[in-house]
Formats: sequence, structure tokens, C-alpha cells
Amino acid sequence: MARMKAPCLLLSPILLLPDGAAWAVDEVRLSPLQVEGSQDEMIGEPVGAAIPAYQRFALPRSVAAVQTLEREDIEAIRPRDVSDLIEGSLGMSIGRQGARVHNFSYNRGDKVSIILDGVYLTQAEAQRVLGDLPVEMIDSIRFLRDASVITISPLMDFGSANAGSPNQGFILIETRKSGPGKEGGELKTSYASYDTRKTLGFLGDTWLDGRLSLGGGYQRSESNGKPKWNMAYAADTWLANAGWKDECFIASASFFLNKASREIQRAEGTYTGATRYPLSGPTPKGVMDKNIWKYAPMDTRVIAVNLTRPWNDVHTTALTYGWTEAKGTQYAYTTTTDKSTVAGRDAKDRAKEWNLSHTVAGAKTTFKIGAQTVEWFQLSEGNSSPREEKVYGAYITLEQRITPAWSVDAAFRLDRKRIIQGGDKYLENGSKTELSDGQWTDDATLFSLGSAWQIDPVWRLSGRYSFNRTPTPDVITTRNNESLPAEKRHRYELGLNAHFGRALQLSLTPFYYVLRNAKVSDGAIDTDAEGNPIIDPTTGEQTSVSIYKAVDEVIRKGIEVGLQGNAGAWSYELGWTYYDGNDENGTTGSEVPDNKYNARLGWRQGPWNASLSAVRVDPYLSYGYTVGDFTVLNLNLSRELGHSFSASLFAQNLLDERYATNNKGYPATANWGVLRDVGTTYGTEMRFRF
Repeated sequence: MARMKAPCLLLSPILLLPDGAAWAVDEVRLSPLQVEGSQDEMIGEPVGAAIPAYQRFALPRSVAAVQTLEREDIEAIRPRDVSDLIEGSLGMSIGRQGARVHNFSYNRGDKVSIILDGVYLTQAEAQRVLGDLPVEMIDSIRFLRDASVITISPLMDFGSANAGSPNQGFILIETRKSGPGKEGGELKTSYASYDTRKTLGFLGDTWLDGRLSLGGGYQRSESNGKPKWNMAYAADTWLANAGWKDECFIASASFFLNKASREIQRAEGTYTGATRYPLSGPTPKGVMDKNIWKYAPMDTRVIAVNLTRPWNDVHTTALTYGWTEAKGTQYAYTTTTDKSTVAGRDAKDRAKEWNLSHTVAGAKTTFKIGAQTVEWFQLSEGNSSPREEKVYGAYITLEQRITPAWSVDAAFRLDRKRIIQGGDKYLENGSKTELSDGQWTDDATLFSLGSAWQIDPVWRLSGRYSFNRTPTPDVITTRNNESLPAEKRHRYELGLNAHFGRALQLSLTPFYYVLRNAKVSDGAIDTDAEGNPIIDPTTGEQTSVSIYKAVDEVIRKGIEVGLQGNAGAWSYELGWTYYDGNDENGTTGSEVPDNKYNARLGWRQGPWNASLSAVRVDPYLSYGYTVGDFTVLNLNLSRELGHSFSASLFAQNLLDERYATNNKGYPATANWGVLRDVGTTYGTEMRFRF
């Protein structure tokens, strides 16, 4: 195959290395149903779409645990929100908690890093933004379950009392863009249960022989929510993007703005013990919690700029700048207070990111070196002073193609964090101490090794090992206020893929993690040294503070199995996720199910298109209360009406399961209860494309 010329087009289907090799991974792609990185790719013929080697999201061939949903898949699944997409994917789970942070996502027992339009969102931002990101505005969502990819996000979390690595996997979300194959416009409107209305318009085009692309869109979303459940929301979302690509320069920029007003869903109580605090105590089982909070406004802005300079066939330099802000005003109303007496509490999360890398893509070797900085600012509700931190990181990656069928790779990253403004920390006696400003943490490091082997035209085997060391966060509370040692994680992951043709493709990814000096809960305190209750500044009510300790060893293991294929008018997807590593008593509130199953059946015939999707989650404990144990079934039926019109009918949660995924309580005080699903909902949509 001829050598590639200097230009490396942004968003091109695949970047060919000089010898015809492709930088890609075995990736399950649902539309069309095929395995990315099949047997043909390993011998030099690219299959499917892959990410160019110079981009920070390019993955070595040894990474097997990846799944992508394109816009067509999202439309077929008909999720109510992004959390539905995450819950229905292989290896992912959702714990819907509510409050300021709408929901929490977990992967293999820990946190997931969220990347929106190429920009890293800090945990506080991501958990807030996800609830207000319209699924209709998403072009693709990519689930990267392998935790050892180092070019994407920092190795340390920001301002968190949770220890460990924040990147136990990644969710890469791309909002709608214009570009080759995406020119034109779309108008769409829908109406669903609880007076839920959405209206979207998007327009994009290209000029100058495809070198210049511009696009933009707007969506209005609003709903009354289920009566008495405090679920109403209204939001306006704007998108704008631009791109340029020629032989010497590649650039793209995007802007996302969401301005919303949202009520926070009321929890249903789960507490069955004696009430300790009559005014602010636990909500009895089956009773709706008295909190009827809302955020007005709740605004999010994301700016992303990507610049790429291909110097020649081999050398490429790339620069990413990202700026994000999520801010809102909370009103902590209750059913027993006069709303006119409740003052708003402002909150703001902001982050700024730079990522600079240089890639050398030779005939058999791909080498990348880069540096990243992420600066974080947070002002929490009820606090008078913010917390600010900045992470500086550097990384190198190397992939060597030994033979056309066998490759090996290695990577190393080092991060150090500076605490610009430290804020407060709770001591064991419940009192607060002010953390020092201008302090540097110990280094966080990660090293990984991987290898991939295309055994024959059908079977492919890969393996990865990574080790990372993460210093203990400065804000956690410990017994005797002792300093805890850094956490060390050994992670082993395998990938087995089989491509039997379009009718059957198999992926199997077992994993085994060993955590040394893992931080686990060691109880909680709810009073200070004088016996006075600890008051949450946000609610003015008594709360508790978790105390942590280090344990010698924690084992997490599991397996993820996927089957998919298509034949004629039919397509299917089956998935099973098994995870072993939970606290058996469910005392941390962050547990995930041992078993989760997902399935999707698609049918297309002439103007008709139908999709049936299902998710089954086994029961598990959260703060000692059983959650999970539900099956969700969704149905979507669409028909093209001609002249670019189409109509759809859809139903979500057909089995009317009133399930919950998280018991939002505190270990030693109030169990606030669970957020239940509203049950079955129905809707219809009309679309016009031009």
C-alpha cells in the first residue's frame, strides 16, 4: 500500500501508518454491527473507523474493552437521558443519587472519567453535566472500560474525599457536528408522558471542497415530571462548531451551552429504625422525603479547541485547549418551610485544560510524548471560600509492530498536584481545620504494558497489565487523624475477540485488580468533640462525615461478554457483565450489581425500523438496603413517510418497574431513601431532514 501523504484529515475514517498498518482497537460498534479492528486490519487492510494516532484518544491494539454507540443507535434505544445509555452498555452501571450531583457512574467498582467534545470534565462537573446533556444532541458515545489508557485524564481526582484513581474507565461523548457525510439540517419535535416536550433544530454544511465545515443547533427541553415527585425541568441547549482541514493544518472548535432550571426528584424513604432527630431525621420507609430542592439556574458551558500540525508523513503535533464551567443556584426548600424565606445558595465548578503532544508514526513504531495540565475551581453551596487545585502531568507511549499480526506497547505517566487553595478538612472529633494553601502532593504514577496477537483470520487475543500509585487525598478524615499510605493498584486485563462474519461476533474481557492500601469506610461521625451535631452548610441539617482507613488488600475481578451480529433485516446485541468486589453488607453506598445483562434486537425493512432493548440488573445492597433487581424493556418503532419526513412511536420501561439503584443515606444518621423510576412512559416524535 502506498505511503500516506502529509495531510491527516480530521475525523477521517482511519489513519494509515506508512506501512499500511492502522492504529486501532478491537471495538464493538453497533451501527453497523461489526468489530472494529478485525482480522483484516491486523494484516494491513483497515476495517471500520478508528481514531488517528496523533489524537489523545487513540488506543493501542491491546485495548479490547471498548464499545461505541453512534447517533443511529441512540435514536433506536430511545433513552430518556445519558444515564440510560450508560446503564444499558456493557460493563457500566449507574447509581442515581440526585441532589446537586444528579447521578454517579461506576465502572468495575470505581469512578469513570467523562470526556465531552474532547475536554476532560472533573468528577463534580461530570456528574452535574450528565443530567442536563440532551441525548438528542449527541453524535456518539464511546465506553472505554480499560483503566490503563494514560493520555486522556489525570491520575488524581480533585477535591474528593474518595481515594484511588479517578479514571477507572472513560466515557467519551461527542456532541453533534457537521462535516463530510453530515451536511444538511434536521428539525425534530417529540411529546411524551408527564407533558415532556422536546424541539430540536440543527444545520451544518461544508465549503471549499470540504476543507471548511460549520454547524450549529438548538434544543428546547421541558417536562412537568410526575406529580408530587418534584421532577419538573426546563432547559435551552445551544451547539456551535467549526472545522478546517488541509494538507498542512487541522483545526476544530466547538461550543456547548446549556441553561436549565431543574427540580431535584424527591426520594422515597427507606428508614425503619427509631427516629433520632425529629426535625431533620430519617424519612420513614415508603414516605416521600420532605426536601423539594431545585436549581434555578443550572448552567453549563464547554469550549473545546483542537489544533493539529502534520509536519510530514511521520511527525504530527497536536494541541487541545478546554474550558468548562457548571454553575447554579440551589434553593433548599422543604414541604414545611415558607419558600419566601429560603435564600439561594450559589455553586460553581470550573476547569481549564491544556494537552500538548507529539506523535512519531513510523513504519512499525508509533511513539507519543505529551504533557497535560488541568486546573480546577469549586465553590460549593453554602461555602464562602472556593477550593482550587491544578494537576501537571507528562506521559509517553510506545507501540511496536513486531509482525503484521503481533504488536506490543508500553506507556508511562507521572502527575503532581498543587493545592492552590485548600479549603477545610474534618478531624476525627468533628472539628474543622484549614488546609494549607500552595502545597504540592506526592507524585501519582502509572505504568502499563500490553500486547495483541491476531491468531488467525477469526481469533484475536490481547492482554494488558498496569500499575499505578495514587497518594491519599488531603481532605479525608481518619482515625487519630493519621496519614494513610498511597494506594497501589495492579490491574490485569485480557481480551478475546472472534469475528465469525456479520452474523456472529464475540468479545470476552476478563479483569483482575489487586488494590494495596485501599481506602475503605471506617464508620462515621455526626457530632463534634463537644457533642454538638455536625451541620451541613447546604441544608442547615445534621449530617455525618465518613472516616476512612487503609486495608492491606482488596480484590476486584469480573468478566464482560458480548455477542452481536446481523442477518438480513435483523440485528442483535447481547451482553453480560459480572463483577466481584463489593462490600457484602453494602455499607459504602457505591456498590454495583454482581450481574448485569443487556440486549438489543433491531429490525429494518423498507421504510420501517424497529428496536427492542432490555437491561436486567441483579439485586444488591446500598447502605444495607436492597436496590437493583429490575428489568427494563424499551420499544421504538419508526417509519419513513417520504419527502424526508419520519414518525416514531416509543415506550420506555414497558414492564413498569419502579426500581432504584442507590440508597442515598449516610451510615450513622439519616437514610434519605431511594430515587425510584417513574415507570412506563410513552411518546411520539416527528422528524424532517433537509
